[in-house]
Amino acid sequence: MATGKQREKAWSLAAAARAAREARIAAIRYMREAAIEREWQAAVLSYGHQSRAVHSDDPDGDRALLFATMGYPPPFPDGWDQASAMMLADEARYLAGADLYVLTPQMLDVVIAAAQSLTFADLALLREDDLPSPSGAVVLPRPLVTRHPSGSLLREIAFTWRSPSQVPLPGGMGFGRAGLPAVRMSGYTTAARPSRGFMQAARAQHVALPPMLLEVVWSLPLHPDTPGQAHDYDRLSAALRGLNAAYWQDEARSREAAKLDQAAGEYASGAILDQDQDGTLGSRFLYAFWRLCEQQIGTMQAAPAGHSAQVTAARAGVNPDVRVVALRRAGPSGRPAAQAGPHQWHHHWLVRMHKVRQWYPSLQQHKVIYRGPFVKGDTAKPLLAGEVVRGLVR
Repeated sequence: MATGKQREKAWSLAAAARAAREARIAAIRYMREAAIEREWQAAVLSYGHQSRAVHSDDPDGDRALLFATMGYPPPFPDGWDQASAMMLADEARYLAGADLYVLTPQMLDVVIAAAQSLTFADLALLREDDLPSPSGAVVLPRPLVTRHPSGSLLREIAFTWRSPSQVPLPGGMGFGRAGLPAVRMSGYTTAARPSRGFMQAARAQHVALPPMLLEVVWSLPLHPDTPGQAHDYDRLSAALRGLNAAYWQDEARSREAAKLDQAAGEYASGAILDQDQDGTLGSRFLYAFWRLCEQQIGTMQAAPAGHSAQVTAARAGVNPDVRVVALRRAGPSGRPAAQAGPHQWHHHWLVRMHKVRQWYPSLQQHKVIYRGPFVKGDTAKPLLAGEVVRGLVR
């Protein structure tokens, strides 16, 4: 690394597990207690609704869709303050009850590559048995940096899921049923929010921000099993994609008009992904993670919790267990990479992996299957930048 820059600490299982436990506990406490977060989330919900509704002739329907995507049926809260409090209380409760997963840096590279190979149509294959557990939270070893269609940057550090859940379908919009079975998801970002006002208010109020802050809540419907469900799935997808497209356009115009200051230096340490034009990267990331675990490309190892960690977790009302997910195929042809050998590698790099939609006659359904990936080189050395892993769709 360049002189003068802080040297990054080597990743270790014990340190990653400890950091994940502490980050979860801090996030839960913050969502339950911090008034500044309730105010922030209320403003985000209000702004999102107004930006979408201005392009629509049915603001009440848009509001219903907003709550539906988070899994909330009517009657809705009277105001955005109440909606924010409800959402944060639920997120704190769900995060406390989730199974906790941590990715190794190498596994994160593979999940990102796998997620980029997925399409919107692949997400429609999601079934409840794809999930490694009914609810979970996966903490990343470094932020996943993405550029939204608006041009804004996002540093996501964790994702959660919860099942069973449902997307309540608003009446009067052409849906044939009351709801669709779904998985509720959420994304968490780093504590450095790109809002000077928020950061200044937090400092002024002496609020200690947790390592991970709630960014967004959404629901992904499960694979439709009947023609009626398929009709509602397609109709819901079209409505949401139309609303989000208008939202991104409006936010881009607002950013240009206000000349908001985004410090690019904050994001220089991670690769920026321009692969979220439809706002589905979070769904694709989690779905790829689940499929890789199902295929045992990602293997799980329990991280022992010491006495102090157990006591702290018990006081917070959470499980101290952490599952560390590592890449099984860490060498050529799926063989683990040797610790020493005749070749002295100076980097490690990803080799192309392939994605197929495999038909299972016994199940009468398709499933996403990954062939590969594997890593060459010395995994203790830096990841070599180069060709991005792509997916082959058949």
